[in-house]
Amino acid sequence: MCRKKKAFLIFTGLLLMIIVISLIPTSSNINCDYDQKTKKQPKVAASLEGADNILITKIEREAELNGFGLVNIEDEIKIHNMNDNPITAIFIGVPITQSDDLVYFEATGESGNTLSVEQDEVVMKNFEMIAIYFDTPLRPQETLDIKISHSYKNMLHYSEVGASTQQINFTGYVYPILPYRAEGSIKATYEIPDTALVTSKPTWGDEDSLEDTITFRLGDFSPTKDHLDPFLENLDGGEQIEILLTDDEVTRLEFDEIVREIYISPWGIIKVTEDYEIRNKGAIDFNELEFEIPGPAKEIKVYDDLGEILGVTVDPEENYYNLTYKDLIIDLTENRVDITPDSKFRFTIQYFLPFEKYYSLNWFQVSINMDLLTSIYKYLGRDQTIKVVIEGCFSLDYVSEAPVAIEHSQNALILVYESDYIVPFQEMEILFTYTLNYLDMSLRPITFFILIALISSGYVFFVKTRKESEAFAAFRKDLLPSNEIREFCSLYDEKNALLLEVRQAEEDVKRKKIIKKKYRNILDKNTKKIEEIEKEIIPFKKIVREVNATFENLISKIEVLEAERESIKDSLNLLDARYRRGRLPSKKAYEKLSENFLVRRKRVDRSIDKNINQLRSYLL
Repeated sequence: MCRKKKAFLIFTGLLLMIIVISLIPTSSNINCDYDQKTKKQPKVAASLEGADNILITKIEREAELNGFGLVNIEDEIKIHNMNDNPITAIFIGVPITQSDDLVYFEATGESGNTLSVEQDEVVMKNFEMIAIYFDTPLRPQETLDIKISHSYKNMLHYSEVGASTQQINFTGYVYPILPYRAEGSIKATYEIPDTALVTSKPTWGDEDSLEDTITFRLGDFSPTKDHLDPFLENLDGGEQIEILLTDDEVTRLEFDEIVREIYISPWGIIKVTEDYEIRNKGAIDFNELEFEIPGPAKEIKVYDDLGEILGVTVDPEENYYNLTYKDLIIDLTENRVDITPDSKFRFTIQYFLPFEKYYSLNWFQVSINMDLLTSIYKYLGRDQTIKVVIEGCFSLDYVSEAPVAIEHSQNALILVYESDYIVPFQEMEILFTYTLNYLDMSLRPITFFILIALISSGYVFFVKTRKESEAFAAFRKDLLPSNEIREFCSLYDEKNALLLEVRQAEEDVKRKKIIKKKYRNILDKNTKKIEEIEKEIIPFKKIVREVNATFENLISKIEVLEAERESIKDSLNLLDARYRRGRLPSKKAYEKLSENFLVRRKRVDRSIDKNINQLRSYLL
């Protein structure tokens, strides 16, 4: 026996040593090799020299007044170099009054490549000039198409004009601010929310109510205008436009804080958890939030500190592997309240992504390529923190974009990225490669195997004790007051049947299937029988309660459920009385509340039946 104890102690000590070793962090090697392509390449300083010989032959602006507080603009321009020398960059202007509101600016070339941008505080005619550098110099008599995407905050102003309606005011420059002459196709299309109504706009804007757009063509401003002078000087005060909208559905919303954790497990799991704090900066209440999440996302949950948020709709509901995005709509009216002006709401979105869609494996190295902005929304995001948690990482070998910090957790490496502002069309795709810590990964299954062996040994060791416990339990079964338990359950079944008969009579009299006199007879007869049953059940309840703690808990649960059923009954009666007196806002509200109470009552009935059946099972 002593030898057995000694072997057991040695086995337990070995198990504890393995567990302690597995808890020691081993991901200490960090060999970061940042992508050289992200480093700024040397470039020739931008200059306005030769601007007179630079011609813009096409301007097409598409601006979105999305109603949620952002103005998103995409400008497509064609540049023609009429100089004798190549040029390496052009300028575009931003009004000084709006430079602090510029939250995003990106330029791309003809092949979709990102162009280098420099905001070097050059000011011309009250405009701050931003330099856009070409990948290769634009030679004489050549043309180049570029696309400029920029987004602004604080350019939509909201004011309340009614109980649930607000006015949205936009004022801005109709065309891009360029220090060059422009001719050819020149137009700007402003998209407005499909829920908004245009109450005022410039007379030369062509409104399309079907497309929800207002288009400004240079020829509509003045038939004599066939070009644009630098800085729009020949528009004679028409370079700025004002659009007034009214809307009762969308308002200005901003995320004050976003914390996103992307957990990557070596066992083939990618878990995304996004914490949001949204604030209503508009003039009306708001109750519906819209997101776009990855198409393959599954096991989607939306919750806050109170629990799960029920009004969540995913379209399409299927987890399409090759679908880029799918819609996630959160209706706060289901079991939350509206977001009132200047109030905020915190919530969390959680889902899982298929590991095989984003990774590639090369022996011990794993490469992950994904967009860290996994969810898309139409609102402005502030103070975003993204944490990429790589479990089982031995060394970080390569990352295409340097994080602001690299942290350590238990057997995991954390890459931290921060952003001041996030806009809807922004992307943050990165590639990182790391080496797996196979030692740490192997310790876990070994530990589980030892635990299983230990549990199996314990099962064999205590099997005799278990048989004795079963014999004792059989002995205790003979001591149960079977007749009293059986009678208690029968009386409760009879009471529940009478209650169901009364409820059915109530429904029938409401639907005029029976007359009120017959309903009163059923009610009086069943009420009298229920009272008699409740008196008969008291002594049996006392005997069953005194058997042991298990039976006492079951009786206590049944009593609590009975009290809840009575409370629901009183609430339904009070709701009917308030509705008859006209103290509820609408019939729809009455029906919704009544349905909620009925669902609760059914749940209580099922719980009572479950506990009665559990009592009855001890007789089997």
